[in-house]
Amino acid sequence: MKTCKFLTFLLLGGFLMLSCGGDPKGTPHTDDHDEEPLAAPNTIISLQEAEDMYHRYGNQRVPLIEKSVNIDKDGDSIKPDDERYVQATRALSMDYKDLKAYLAFIEQQSKSTKTDISGLRIYFSQYEKGKNDNRATVFLNPIMEAGQKGDIRDDVAFAIKTDGNKSTAVPVGKLIKIPSEKSNRADLTMPIQNGVQSLAGNSFPWNPPPKNDPDDFQ
Repeated sequence: MKTCKFLTFLLLGGFLMLSCGGDPKGTPHTDDHDEEPLAAPNTIISLQEAEDMYHRYGNQRVPLIEKSVNIDKDGDSIKPDDERYVQATRALSMDYKDLKAYLAFIEQQSKSTKTDISGLRIYFSQYEKGKNDNRATVFLNPIMEAGQKGDIRDDVAFAIKTDGNKSTAVPVGKLIKIPSEKSNRADLTMPIQNGVQSLAGNSFPWNPPPKNDPDDFQ
């Protein structure tokens, strides 16, 4: 009699395990919630709007840029069929893994100072003479909220300043000097200088604009 009761208990326990989704082989179950599609964020624009914006820039800004940069040493205009002719930068590509690594790095640095990154600012810039054909480019820098509570919000780019064992997020304006052709090369090439960790990102590297690629924006 006791044996029958014991077998009945085992069978009932096994039935309950199967009913609750138990897997005797230990195979993990997937969660349906993990496969739910994400809704498009508000920042997404239509493909046609993107094409219109790109085309508008090409018609209204590119001719002005190329006219201003294509001047030889004698002050004469360089024609488009001349090999010296410089095209305006129309697009910049970055490696996706490099971008993720950059974002992970700035998040790690900001957490070390208990600073919340409020955004990512994109700065239009230009390479020096002799580098990348003196092309226009951009660099990235995280921004943080600044000012006292109650003031108008003022987001500023920041870097990490370390004194001893203490690290602080400091607005870049308090750490840089006015650029000049006589700038110290060490200041330009070292990401960490005088205890300051730069968070500006540029060397991804950027690719030149596509040359009349029919599969790209026109």
